[in-house]
Amino acid sequence: MKTTITILAENTTPAPAFIGEYGFSALIEVDDHKILFDTGSDQALYHNAAQLGIDLNKVNAIVISHGHFDHTGGLLSYFKQYGARPVYAHSGIFVNRPLPLGGNNYKDIGCGFSQEELLKAGANLHLQDEFSSIIPGVFFSGAIPRNNTFEDTGGKFKMVINGELQDDPLTDDSALIIEHPDGLIIVSGCAHSGVINIIEHARNQTGDSRVLAFIGGTHLITASQERINHTIAALDSFSISKIIVSHCTGFYAAARLYNALGERVIKGETGMRFEF
Repeated sequence: MKTTITILAENTTPAPAFIGEYGFSALIEVDDHKILFDTGSDQALYHNAAQLGIDLNKVNAIVISHGHFDHTGGLLSYFKQYGARPVYAHSGIFVNRPLPLGGNNYKDIGCGFSQEELLKAGANLHLQDEFSSIIPGVFFSGAIPRNNTFEDTGGKFKMVINGELQDDPLTDDSALIIEHPDGLIIVSGCAHSGVINIIEHARNQTGDSRVLAFIGGTHLITASQERINHTIAALDSFSISKIIVSHCTGFYAAARLYNALGERVIKGETGMRFEF
């Protein structure tokens, strides 16, 4: 099973040909199947794909990790350019999500469109709240159980339910899991469920304890030293070959991970391609 993962949108880029954009998007190629994982916050994925010679019209399916703007911002424009495609996501991605800015000020950080608008745009929508197969050997995680005591969503997120402002547990946070012959490859948007919770869920659901790679956002940018220490210890115990951190990881957390785990840790940036 040949697997290639190309980062199409990320906060930073190491090359002048690409555009850095707050958010995350990656093209996942498993043999002849092409899956677009998240769409960044606006248009960077289209520019960067063109620079890389990637034809987004050949994408077979789209996976959305969760309903924040920096992962869904380019989705509606995809259908305008390329037409209908299957979209896999948790049913909670459409929740209204105002971020408190202080006082009575809020900023909407939700996906910015309704389920009806997405369907009208051409999405063949597959709302999956449970672990499920996308193609043979590739899975959508569904909701991630929160089983440890040291991980949290990574922020003071809010949502509106029936007109009432509530804490947002981000139950829609999901990942993509690939059963590679050498171990699991796990792709995350922000890991609001917690990196370790996600990895343990993937291992439990597939029955494969080996983890070849974790790639994507980790939302350790606001993590305490204690949480980072627990995360490092757990990651080390999994013997992961590549830990490719990006987007919402943060400089301090990335530095801590690299210092503790060495060259297994890579800062994932726009335009990078990883082959397994």
